[in-house]
Amino acid sequence: MKDYFQNIMPDSLTGALFAVEGIKDAAVILNGPTGCKFYHSAISDYQLPRELSFDPLNYPEEFYFGQPRIPCTYLDGYDYVYGSSEKLEKMLRDIEGKNHKLVAVVNSPGAALIGDDLNRFLKNEVKDTLCFSIESTGFSGEFGDGFQKAVMKILEAIPMKPRKIIPKSVNLVGISIYNKYYEGNIKEIQRLLKLCGIKVISTLCAGDDFDTIKNANQAALNVVLYPEYGLELAKWMEKEYHMPYVFCEDGVPIGFESTENFIKNICEKLGVDPFYSLEEIQKSRARSFLYLSRFNSLTGLPKGATFSIKGQGSVAYAMTNWLYSYLGMIPASIQLLGSNDKKFQEKLYSFLKKIGFEDALESSIYSKNADIVFADGNTIAQLRLKNKSFTGVEIGLPSLGYIDVTPKAMMGVKGTLMLVEQVINGLQFSQ
Repeated sequence: MKDYFQNIMPDSLTGALFAVEGIKDAAVILNGPTGCKFYHSAISDYQLPRELSFDPLNYPEEFYFGQPRIPCTYLDGYDYVYGSSEKLEKMLRDIEGKNHKLVAVVNSPGAALIGDDLNRFLKNEVKDTLCFSIESTGFSGEFGDGFQKAVMKILEAIPMKPRKIIPKSVNLVGISIYNKYYEGNIKEIQRLLKLCGIKVISTLCAGDDFDTIKNANQAALNVVLYPEYGLELAKWMEKEYHMPYVFCEDGVPIGFESTENFIKNICEKLGVDPFYSLEEIQKSRARSFLYLSRFNSLTGLPKGATFSIKGQGSVAYAMTNWLYSYLGMIPASIQLLGSNDKKFQEKLYSFLKKIGFEDALESSIYSKNADIVFADGNTIAQLRLKNKSFTGVEIGLPSLGYIDVTPKAMMGVKGTLMLVEQVINGLQFSQ
């Protein structure tokens, strides 16, 4: 049976919704049927909780359907014929009293065909709250497209402060609350940059509040973490605000060498000394070597163990390079999500060809056996249903449901040590 995994990947609608949901004091209204609401609301509330209660009975209001986030106009056949104006007007009057600093109305692909004038509704019904609309998110385009276009709309809507550059400061661009370990990744990158005397102004819709984003144009440099979610946004900000940007040619900063290059690149652009951050990386290298050496002396692993990856190009390239070059592991299957980023796809193919494993690229992750699989929870669950023997390491959403009380990272030195820990324990208990 063919695996249609692409059908359940997040699209541009998801990207737009999570861009607004990534602002703590903002609200997004989904103008669409209830089927478009429930997953997005659940994931948003899981990734960036705002409410103490999870009891559906605490959210009985119309439009919320027992969930605290992403109210929805629950469009039906009548609305598609006669328009959604009545429901929109009622919802906008209701949401205005909830003390949000920013409100966005986002059309589902079907609602975009109705032709309702969303801007007119906002102008007439929302008097005291900053608001904007997204008429179309791209009709099932990719997550990164919808996310970046929504962040641009947000920056256009927010009254930004006059640009006055703060020396040795950056924004972290291209990370969203839909990234599995977004909170831990941000904390880790902030920590490493702080060791160099660099301040992070904003993370642009990845857990910031309204007032923080207003200061985003004060940063001296934009740092792109996930190019798929931030490179076009960084280029747009360079044009609009004259802000230079930088991103890691090694892909996402996973692994010690990649993290070193990432920090050096930023420090070079800002003219600061990376010494203390590089010293921290060296200490972590030593700790990693200690545990890997002991494990290898007993088992001969992880060298020679096989791995599969399913993820974005920048993640897959960085992880493949690190797993092969640092741990001596062998790629079995690499499946890339999205088709827009050709750069890292080409870099990955060149790397795999150089080491003689180019067949691993785009070979089905379901047909290959691997000792460790790095993927989203759905893929790991599907592979387990096929009775495959492996260790699954989640690197993306949807999740299998493990609740991370302590923020974990995949980037930087803490992220690298976490992945080393997962590899050692995964191989140890699979023997």
